[in-house]
Amino acid sequence: MTQSPTRRGFLGLVALTALSACAAPSGPKPGAAKATAAAMDKLTALVPKYVPLQLVKPDITSSVPGFGRDGFLKYPATLVDSITAKPGKGGTYKVMVPTWSPLPPPLGSNSYYDAVNTDIGATIDFNYLDGMTIHEKLPTLLAGGDVADVTTVPGWALTAVPDYSKAVDGLFEDLTPYLAGDISSKYPALAAIPTLAWQYSVFGGKLKAVPAWPTPMFGLVLFHRKDLWDKFGLGAPKSADELFEMGKQITDAKEKRWAFSDIFEIMREIFRVPRKWRKEGGKLVHAYETPEYEATVAWMRKVVDNGLVHPNVLSAKQAADAKELFKSGQILVASDGFSFWAETLIQMSKEDPGFWMEPLPIFGGDGGKPEYRVNQDPSYTFIKKGTPKEKIEELLGLFNYFSSPFGTQEQLLFNNGVEGKHFTRDASGAPQQTELGPKEIVGSYVWLGGRIDPIFESQAHPNYVQAATTWWNSAVQVRHQDPFDGIRVQEPGDFTAAVKPFEDKVTDIIRGRRDVSTLSQAIDEWRKGGGDAGREFYQKVLTDNGRA
Repeated sequence: MTQSPTRRGFLGLVALTALSACAAPSGPKPGAAKATAAAMDKLTALVPKYVPLQLVKPDITSSVPGFGRDGFLKYPATLVDSITAKPGKGGTYKVMVPTWSPLPPPLGSNSYYDAVNTDIGATIDFNYLDGMTIHEKLPTLLAGGDVADVTTVPGWALTAVPDYSKAVDGLFEDLTPYLAGDISSKYPALAAIPTLAWQYSVFGGKLKAVPAWPTPMFGLVLFHRKDLWDKFGLGAPKSADELFEMGKQITDAKEKRWAFSDIFEIMREIFRVPRKWRKEGGKLVHAYETPEYEATVAWMRKVVDNGLVHPNVLSAKQAADAKELFKSGQILVASDGFSFWAETLIQMSKEDPGFWMEPLPIFGGDGGKPEYRVNQDPSYTFIKKGTPKEKIEELLGLFNYFSSPFGTQEQLLFNNGVEGKHFTRDASGAPQQTELGPKEIVGSYVWLGGRIDPIFESQAHPNYVQAATTWWNSAVQVRHQDPFDGIRVQEPGDFTAAVKPFEDKVTDIIRGRRDVSTLSQAIDEWRKGGGDAGREFYQKVLTDNGRA
């Protein structure tokens, strides 16, 4: 199995990315609100030209370049060399990246570091920042100005920094002169990073970062226990009403079986609620103000009133682990990140060979055309301001190396380490970690490049790759088009602060502590508390960026 670089921790990053709007500090942020991006035509001129790179033919080809995912049913029998010459010129660099894993042995006592640094022809010395507290520590770290030669920051953590665009401009190099235009001959792997990820890496009209983890992610997926679902003779719902009726058929409290976890956030997508704003008649309408949002709240309340949600999920006194309830069959429908699928299959295949889960096919809440929101904000790898030109070019060559795609010798090394030491091969030829592997290898070099990884998980289930690529490539066909795609926005503090009190009231409505009729009052209070100020601000953002 290809080593997932931060298997225990990066899944947390994915979840936090999906919930960043909820997890962001609720109080006003210091500094003026602003939008830090050029108009779309100017963004195009600031970023690399997208040139796909496919060095090993996948078994399943993605449907939408830059958004879809290839699939490999088996590990490639023959790997290719992505880089023909060492990209490093002997430089030594201090690099800060986040981690959610125990710290590995340091440089000088870590054979994995030795092997990769030897292969690249440079020395990278990692300093790790605790991923669980990075959003708290990052503002102080950046305010101090003493940054490493290279710093990688998750997008959701960066937005916790007051005036982050100013911090980025003051601390990190402008990469526009090195990367704008067609760079495919010099940095072919960097050129294969999707355009939108590069556009998000523009701060204040300058390309300031190389996107790390640029794969567009589905923040939440609506999974169901298909093995149990099939026993009830149920098919795929085509509307929210059908899903509700199926939930009633499945739920039996005496048998300790309930249809749903708290699936409100994913139902927002199914009802086609916009991510934040949508344009109607030249004006901006917020998600909260749409009839789709009202329909989602009403549907979820009906589900709760009919006893279809596991009681542990609803009880404030119990910290329900929806994952475990789903695995045990007490919940049949739950939402989680896409990575939960393979993770769960790997675990449960050892405990229950008949276990099978998969996402419900995409459907619209009203039975109409579905629409799916995709998280497109990547993480960012910055180079310290004042770095000499020759060092910047050396680092970009290293970033190109670490963007090498699946099926290359380079990715095998920086993902898995040294064969016979950090991994062995299973019967199909796929890498499997040794005892030393996870001790020396945590997410490190993988942060220094960007790549759209294919779907491959040799241990998950024989049907996983085919099912996962089919679902993913179907979902991206109906991805939500946001009017603010590619624009980095630092919101007014009162607008940000208005979110939590409003959504607390919505939670009370869904849980039955407030009447559904109070939603309109909550919306009015939200408008007065910052919603209308946010609308005015965002309208100006559209105008300033040529999208009004």
